[in-house]
Amino acid sequence: MEYLGALSGLDRELARVAKRIKNFSSWTSSVGAICESSQWLARRMRNAIDDTNLPILELGAGYGSVTKLLPESTVSVEREKTRFEHLKKIFPERKILDTCALPALAHLSEPTVVVSSIPSVNNSEFEYLRDGIARAYKAGMIAELITYTYFPHDPLSGIFANSEMAGLEVLNVPPAFVWKYS
Repeated sequence: MEYLGALSGLDRELARVAKRIKNFSSWTSSVGAICESSQWLARRMRNAIDDTNLPILELGAGYGSVTKLLPESTVSVEREKTRFEHLKKIFPERKILDTCALPALAHLSEPTVVVSSIPSVNNSEFEYLRDGIARAYKAGMIAELITYTYFPHDPLSGIFANSEMAGLEVLNVPPAFVWKYS
């Protein structure tokens, strides 16, 4: 007869590790990266804004790494429930909307600076966002848009009159290319 007592403990440990990997995998796929934006990327995005006197709309606020550097008057959008609740708790005075970016863009009523942390690669809904941005820009409601990518591709090419890579932030995991549109 062979000894099998350690196997049940090993099975439990393997199941626990598998669950952690599954949870991490689903979290990173919803974030679009290995971790949230770094303070350095957040600072680079904030510094890319030309006119902080205009209204600011933040799309995909996540857990607030960029949010905390934007003016108090910024309206932040986060549709994922856990992140939305976290934002409401740490920014109680700020206007945080629990919605998709598309309605927020569609309801702009004056030229606005848009700061977006919504992933453009491996995001099955990005084309909808791209179309919503194009409509809002064409209507004169987006004065400037700041976003980032993890690849050196221009995610909003052909929409804005001016498009530039505003920098590369290597103190981010992964390193991020900051894009500026006007």
